[in-house]
Amino acid sequence: VSADRHVQPHSGTILLREKMSTKKRLDIELMRILAAFFVIFNHTDDKGFFLFLQYAPNDIHYWIYLMFSVFCRFSVPLFFMIAGALMLDRESEPLVVLWKKRISHICFILVIWSFAYYCLVGIGVEHQKFNLSHFFLQLYSADWNYSYWYLYAYISFLIVVPFLQRFAKSLSNREYFYMLGLYGFFAVIIPVVQYFPSLGKININNQLPITWIMQWNVFFPLMGYFLENRARYFWTAKKILLLWVLDVLTLLVSCILTYFRANMTGVYDGTKSEAFHATFVIINAATIFVTCQYLYARYQWGERISKVIKSAGGCTFGIYLMHFYLLNYAPISVYIWSVLKHRFDTLALLCVFAYCGYVFLTSYVLTVALKKIPILRRLVS
Repeated sequence: VSADRHVQPHSGTILLREKMSTKKRLDIELMRILAAFFVIFNHTDDKGFFLFLQYAPNDIHYWIYLMFSVFCRFSVPLFFMIAGALMLDRESEPLVVLWKKRISHICFILVIWSFAYYCLVGIGVEHQKFNLSHFFLQLYSADWNYSYWYLYAYISFLIVVPFLQRFAKSLSNREYFYMLGLYGFFAVIIPVVQYFPSLGKININNQLPITWIMQWNVFFPLMGYFLENRARYFWTAKKILLLWVLDVLTLLVSCILTYFRANMTGVYDGTKSEAFHATFVIINAATIFVTCQYLYARYQWGERISKVIKSAGGCTFGIYLMHFYLLNYAPISVYIWSVLKHRFDTLALLCVFAYCGYVFLTSYVLTVALKKIPILRRLVS
C-alpha cells in the first residue's frame, strides 16, 4: 500500500466492484456470519472454549482445542471493523439524527433485552426477587448478560462516530501504519515481553501507553475503514496466502505463550488462561476481513447461496442478542447438549460446533420470525 492517502489499482490486484452497496454486500454479510458463529463458540465456556483445559499439554487435543479458542477471538474485533468500514466513510449525520436514529435505538435494545435476561435468568433461573431499581442499577454499573458488553462499547463508538469519521478520512496511509505500529508495540510486544520475567507483577506505567488508540471500539473501526477504503486494491491471492501463514504462526505463538504462562504459574483454570488469546487478534481479524473481500470480488456466487448468506447475515444482530440464553439456559438446549455429549463424547470439538450450529440456526429462525412482526422487528435490527 502506498504511503499516499489514495491507493490506485495496479496490475495483479483485486479489482473490486465499483458500485458496492453498504447493504447486503456478500463479503460483509459473510463476515457477520463468521463473527456471530464464533461469538457463540467464545461463550461455550467448559463445553468448548475451555475444552483444552481438560487435557494435559502433552496431549494433541490440548493444542487443537486451544488453537480454536485463540482463533475465535477475532469475532468482536471483526464486528468493529465492519462498523468502521461501513460508517466511517460516510458524511457525518446531524447530531440529532445520530442520537435519535442510532444511539437511542441501541440503548433501547440494551434495556429491553437486558430486562428479558433479568426475567428469564435472574428471576426464572437464579430465583432473584423482582426489584426494578436493582435491575437499573446493575444495568448502569455492569450488565445483566456479560456478552452485552459489546452493546455498551458500540454505543460509545456511535457517540464519537462524527469525530472518528473526520479522523479516519484525514489520516494518510503512512499515519495508519504508524498507528498500527503503536498498537503492535503497546498492545502486543510490551505485554508479552514484560509478563514472563515477573509473571505479571511488573507492568509499564499505565500513563505511557496510547490507551485511546488501543481501545477496540476505536482501533478496529479505523482498521476496518483503512482496509475497506485504502487497501482494497492491494490484496492478491499470493498476498492473502502469506497473510494466512502469518495468521497461523501468530495463533501458534499465542498458544505457546498460553502454555508457558500456565506452566510457570501452575494456574490452568478458566479466564486466567486467556491472557494471550487476543494478543495477535488484529492479524486474525484482518485476515478474515480481506479474505472475505477477496472471495466476493473474485468469484461469482450462486443466487441460492447469495440469498442464504444475505438472509443469515442480516439476522446476526438478533442471533447475537438471543444466543446466550439459548446456549446456556433454554431447557431444550440443555437437553440437546446432554444428548450430544453422551452419544458423541469422543468427538468433543465436533459436538460443540454442532451445538453452536444449533444455537445459530435457532436464533436465526427466531430472528426471522420477529422481523415479520412490525412491532417487534426493531428488537432484532
